[in-house]
Amino acid sequence: MLRYLPLALVLLLLAAKPADAHFFGDTKEVDDFQVIFAPYPDNPAIGESSTLNFSVLQNGANLFNIHAAVKVEKSTGEVVLQEPYRQYEISDITVPYVFEESGDYKVTIEARIPGDEKYQAQPLTATFDLTTFSGLPLDELLIYYVAPAAAAIAGIAFYLHSRKMI
Repeated sequence: MLRYLPLALVLLLLAAKPADAHFFGDTKEVDDFQVIFAPYPDNPAIGESSTLNFSVLQNGANLFNIHAAVKVEKSTGEVVLQEPYRQYEISDITVPYVFEESGDYKVTIEARIPGDEKYQAQPLTATFDLTTFSGLPLDELLIYYVAPAAAAIAGIAFYLHSRKMI
């Protein structure tokens, strides 16, 4: 049985395919490309670090050596972030940013794709809506306040119920 182990390992390695990992979020279809926007947190709080995450895919697969730029503007049209074009080895892109004011924003990514007739000359563009707020982000509110309060209430209810059984 053990003598077939090296053969099995070789076959497994030959059958292995490279895996792509992408962000999951709001998706825009542009021709046969998909642009995904997944900010973290979903609705950033003002004054807190956030990341603007993008995946630019073709038929669900990453692209390589694209050039991309990111712009963030307020609903008034005022540009608050203009990241210049940069080359990315893989088309999963993360841009850190701290929002200074709550409100509605437009987040735009432009990507130039080497080897594509159309999007090498003119950028593939996708724009997404984003709302920021002041206060605790929802995930922190749930983790640090709601969950412990719910656990405490459940514990008290269980204790009181078990005391009636005695």
